[in-house]
This record gives sequence, structure tokens and C-alpha cells, in this order.
Amino acid sequence: MRVSRSVEWGEMLGMRKVETHEQMPEEYRATLLKIIYALASTEFASVEQHQPWINQGPTPEDRYIQCQIAADEAHQGFIDCRLLRSFGKDGAEKADELLELRTGEHPIAAFNVTFDSWVETVGFCFIMDLVAWYHLHAMENCSYAPLAREMTSMVHEEKFHASFGERRIRDLVKNKEYQKVAKAGKSEAQAAVDKWYPHALDTFGKAESKFSDLAVGYGIRRWGNEELREMYRAEIDTKIAQIGLTVPDPQKGRSVH
Repeated sequence: MRVSRSVEWGEMLGMRKVETHEQMPEEYRATLLKIIYALASTEFASVEQHQPWINQGPTPEDRYIQCQIAADEAHQGFIDCRLLRSFGKDGAEKADELLELRTGEHPIAAFNVTFDSWVETVGFCFIMDLVAWYHLHAMENCSYAPLAREMTSMVHEEKFHASFGERRIRDLVKNKEYQKVAKAGKSEAQAAVDKWYPHALDTFGKAESKFSDLAVGYGIRRWGNEELREMYRAEIDTKIAQIGLTVPDPQKGRSVH
């Protein structure tokens, strides 16, 4: 993805991208801080979720990729923390706070939920890491240049995580050899999809959101909450059906609307 020197959407269209926090209007700064804080919180929380399953996958490839995913998430979290620290004292305090949070304390509910099996682990990658890709994709080439530059690698990492999860969920449905080594099959795969699907839809936030509107208006995110959620649903629902599973009811189990 090319990173332009100028803002490409929103109220700042055509202006030079923001490079430092000193250049930011206060509302822009507050919006951006909230976004980066939320991003970083999901990365570290995801590492915590994955950690019990490192070296627990049924194949050597599973174990290697599981380690790679955890390393990628930690790396992204530390990049986000570096960005937070560039904002000064309040940003540094937010970065320090993130490193102290544990399961049950993370700001986004889905990242306080444990993985109770290997199938749930790959189900999370399939369902939730595609959510992460959409959030990052929405910030590619954003108006804050340092974040835009980091997106050039982060989006590819999240797509890798999601594609691994998709492949293993498909294997659990269709590959007898993998079913045998994983000691699980279609019913377990469906249960994992059912568990993570409502969390995934909630993670996009409220349909009506002033914060979402500000993020789009300032050129930080290209799409708002509801538009992103519908883009995600169109893709993930197709993938679930193509694998041979049932697409969950999009209203069932939801907490955020």
C-alpha cells in the first residue's frame, strides 16, 4: 500500500498528513489516542489469550504458526505503545497502563474471553483476526503519517492470521486426516464459529457513534462502524457458508448495537 504525503479523505482532504502530536487539533488528538489505545489493548490481550495454546497445536505447523501469531501481536502492541508515547505524558501513561492489564480488565469484551480448546483458538483466528484486518485496513493511508506507515506491515500480518484460522476451520470440516490429529470435526468448528461471531460483530462498536464519525471526518479511518461491520459480514458470512458451516444469527448473543 502506497503511503501518500497528503490526506486522501475527510475534512482535511488535500492537506499534508499529520506527523507529530504538536500539529493536531485537540479533538483530533483525543480521537487518535483513543484509537491507538484500543488497538494496542487488543494486541496484548490477544497474546494473553493465545499464550496457553502455544506449542499445543496438533501438528508442527500449527505449533509454529501459533508462536508466530503471538509474536506478531506482541510486536504490533509495542509499535502502538511507541506511538502512544510520542504523544507525551498522557500517551506514555496509557502505554504503561496497557502493559499492566490482564484478562477481565481489557477494554474490549471479546479480548477477555478465554480459548477453551485448540478449535476455539483457530476459530478466533478465522473470525476475530479478520475483524482486526478490517479495522487496520480502514486506517491504511490514514491522515496520521506514523500510523499510516505502520499499517503497511500490520495489515498483512492480520490477513495471515485470519487465513490460517480459515484454513484450519475448513480442515476441521473437510479434512479427515486433520480431524483425526485434532480430535475434532465439523460440530466443534461450528461451535467455535458460534462463539466468536457475536463478539466479532460487537467489536465494530455502536452503529450510531460520534467517535466513529470523528475518526472518519479527520481521515483517521476510511469507514464508520456500521459500514465496516457490514463489509466484514459480507465476507465472513460467505467464507462460513463456503466451508460448509451455518452462518450464525447476526442478532443472537450481541451486546453492542
